[in-house]
Amino acid sequence: MLATAVLFGWVVPLTRLFDAFQPMIVALSIMLAAILVRLNRGMPTLDWKSLEPQERSRLTSAIVDLTREYAFIVGIKAVLIAALVSLAPFKMEAASWSAWTGRGVSAAVGGLVALSISRMAYVIWRDYDIVKLQKVLIDASGVRDKLEAEAKASVQKVADIRSAGLRKIGSGEPQAWPDK
Repeated sequence: MLATAVLFGWVVPLTRLFDAFQPMIVALSIMLAAILVRLNRGMPTLDWKSLEPQERSRLTSAIVDLTREYAFIVGIKAVLIAALVSLAPFKMEAASWSAWTGRGVSAAVGGLVALSISRMAYVIWRDYDIVKLQKVLIDASGVRDKLEAEAKASVQKVADIRSAGLRKIGSGEPQAWPDK
């Protein structure tokens, strides 16, 4: 983020950056809308009772942490959009600003854009990480349910065999096959 801020301040003149404000606002609004849609999802719909308490706690904690990060990103994007919208009317006056002021504003915008994009990439990675965690927990729950069903079926079969009243009969001594 700092490297991008320095690069923006050094290479991108503020007067040129003003021309990019409108597409940047559109892109940021789309990213913000995506985050708000994701925030609206909340907790996944799972059969929570089939998960072990420790697994359930691990998953819900990860989702709460991710939601907190989403809220942080909404704040970053709101600040950046507000800054871009607030700066837009000063396009003509910006030409008369000092070089350091122009570079500082350009660096601040570049830094916030870099922070915004890096946080979006991080959120995508975290979302993927939580999906992998859900897969592990769901698969483990399915295996556990299958093992419980098989154990129950085997206990029932043993009980059925015992209730059939079979008795042991003796077997005779082994005999040789007759020759032909």
